[in-house]
Amino acid sequence: MDIEILVVPDCPHTESAAELLRQALDEVGLHSATVTTRVVTGHLEAEQRGFTGSPTFLIDGRDPFAEAGRPAGLACRVYPTADGRAGLPSLDQLRQALTDRRHDQGLADAQRHHWQNTYSAHPGMYGDQPSTAAVHAAAVFHAAGAKDVLELGAGHGRDALHFAREGFTVQATDFSATGLQQLQEAARIQDVADRISTAVHDVREPLALPDASVDAVFAHMLLCMALSTPEIHALVHEVHRVLRPGGVFIYTARHTGDSHYGTGTPHGDDIYEHGGFAVHFFSRDLVGALSDNWILNEVHGFEEGELPRRLWRVTQTRTL
Repeated sequence: MDIEILVVPDCPHTESAAELLRQALDEVGLHSATVTTRVVTGHLEAEQRGFTGSPTFLIDGRDPFAEAGRPAGLACRVYPTADGRAGLPSLDQLRQALTDRRHDQGLADAQRHHWQNTYSAHPGMYGDQPSTAAVHAAAVFHAAGAKDVLELGAGHGRDALHFAREGFTVQATDFSATGLQQLQEAARIQDVADRISTAVHDVREPLALPDASVDAVFAHMLLCMALSTPEIHALVHEVHRVLRPGGVFIYTARHTGDSHYGTGTPHGDDIYEHGGFAVHFFSRDLVGALSDNWILNEVHGFEEGELPRRLWRVTQTRTL
């Protein structure tokens, strides 16, 4: 577990933040974890790190106390606690953040293993035809004048291949190397390999792309995987970062009207597991929160598959 404390120069809470964090780590059994304290000195760095005040705690690069819509800035931070607003979170809050992250890591590892096995056992499991969401997205991307598309959670590539056949240059990412290998082979067979590049990537980590470097981003049922709400917010922030101004982001997510919502094995945070697959079911409030600092163009409800799965297709645009 990678743990950082970000502070501004001469922050009065620097030492007490480190002491509180060390106590929390010891109490949850992470005695050997190392903590790095970094000083943030400029607004550009604050924006790049998602730094919204001093001190900020980062656990594996994520701020467990992030507040949607709060701007980056070089100022003191105030935390809401059970005893009122304070310059530090409570010990209980830090313990809970560390415990939640450890649980999330275990669930993430299990999901990665599950998907690897699934793609190995069932090559091309979703077939050759693109999803209806991808067909719609291609039309929207064309209308927006997009030339290149980043697909997150591409799997074995049925949608990435469709985008390539539509003439887009495609960067396809997934945390399953097996799925991406199947995509690469299909791209060669369909003679679109020159239009598709692939990269193994866990969306819990920052995207390895420069700021404002892509025209459009697509993610079909990726955001509703076993991601915590803070991780989803961090991912959408990353999508905003890599999109060019005016760029379009289209994603789909199963929602709380789905028949599987509230059933199966609960993992908290509206995440439920069925048959080895964990899903974070989106509330309409979450969709709204994820559109902060975006233009929300459309929230369209639709059904897919045999259950059927009930989803929202969300289109939002990065402001100019």
